[in-house]
Amino acid sequence: MMPIWKTGLGMVVILSASLLTACGGGGSTAADGNRSSPDGGGTGTPLTAGVAGVIGDWLENGCNSTGPQSFKNLVRVGQVSATSVTWANGVYRYGNGNCTGLGTLIGPTLMGGVVFSRSESNTNVAANWGQFTAVNNTRSAVIWAKRSEAVLCLLGDESPSIQPTLSDVSASLSILPVPACFTKQS
Repeated sequence: MMPIWKTGLGMVVILSASLLTACGGGGSTAADGNRSSPDGGGTGTPLTAGVAGVIGDWLENGCNSTGPQSFKNLVRVGQVSATSVTWANGVYRYGNGNCTGLGTLIGPTLMGGVVFSRSESNTNVAANWGQFTAVNNTRSAVIWAKRSEAVLCLLGDESPSIQPTLSDVSASLSILPVPACFTKQS
């Protein structure tokens, strides 16, 4: 399983996710189509799923360095409807090799949009299954998942989904390195 990575200053490479098997699912469907799953959820308030859970600016946790400068990707998500968002990418450029200090934002540039077909959450993970359509009309199945209210991970998928349950997504997140995800900016 690989995250969706953007390389350089604006190129997006969508990588496929490998099949991880686990059983799970269940839960009840709310009026808005989102599901709150008891599967591995523990006690407390489920994470925010759906469009409301992903809108905003998200800064890459990893640092990409090239010689004397470094970069972090910024994902900017805007709401289009109750089930769809725009996705723009920018890059913070730093004048050092370790992404510290004040970076300069380049962009963001519109990459395309995502239409979510299903969302589920529990207290440990939220997942939004959908289709990303790039500005050049290339389409890819995706899962936008959250480890917490502040951490978003962009996962590749297939159609039909190779990670169809919240447990499958949780298993993927458990092996995904922290630098591959994004932290919500205030």
